[in-house]
Amino acid sequence: MAKCKLLMQTAQTQKLIDFFDGYEDEKVKCRFVKKTGIKAEIECETELSPDEASAYCKGLFKKTPEGAVLYFSIQPDGFFG
Repeated sequence: MAKCKLLMQTAQTQKLIDFFDGYEDEKVKCRFVKKTGIKAEIECETELSPDEASAYCKGLFKKTPEGAVLYFSIQPDGFFG
């Protein structure tokens, strides 16, 4: 499995951190790296490409009660330049 960095942004970053730190299923294994303001960095171990991993993780969080109502962004490292 390869590792990629996912960049997450939201006003309530801790909700994303709480969900993804230690999250693991058959496609991804996630670990919290650091938080800066409204941004968080998550290391994702996966067979998926970075773009696919970010889309997959976004879909996972969207299915939670918080994710259904919270505005957030999950993008692969390098997306923002």
